[in-house]
Amino acid sequence: MTIIRLDPQDRWSEAVIHNNVIYYTSVPSNLVNDAYEQTKSALAEIDKILARANSDKTRILDATLFLVNKSDFAAMNKAWDEWVAHGDAPVRCTVHTGLMKNEYLVEIKIVAAVSV
Repeated sequence: MTIIRLDPQDRWSEAVIHNNVIYYTSVPSNLVNDAYEQTKSALAEIDKILARANSDKTRILDATLFLVNKSDFAAMNKAWDEWVAHGDAPVRCTVHTGLMKNEYLVEIKIVAAVSV
């Protein structure tokens, strides 16, 4: 069983592929203080990594969204609803939590199938 690590570093890899499944955690590259914009940014990063892995958002199996402020839930959902593949939505969970970088309002972890 081959394990493929995308952009491995000493502390983490950008993504890991094993058994035709990719594991990835997205953070926003746009750190404007707005949950809607940060969610859109994090979702765009997911699109990029899935394309690198020969996959796309229709193949996401599971998504966990980490949200700093409960009051941003509607804004996060607005961005998600605009992006998600309707009819192919994954299992999803949202967790209210603190994140390690103060500028982050959202992080998104996904598990998705990849084509061989």
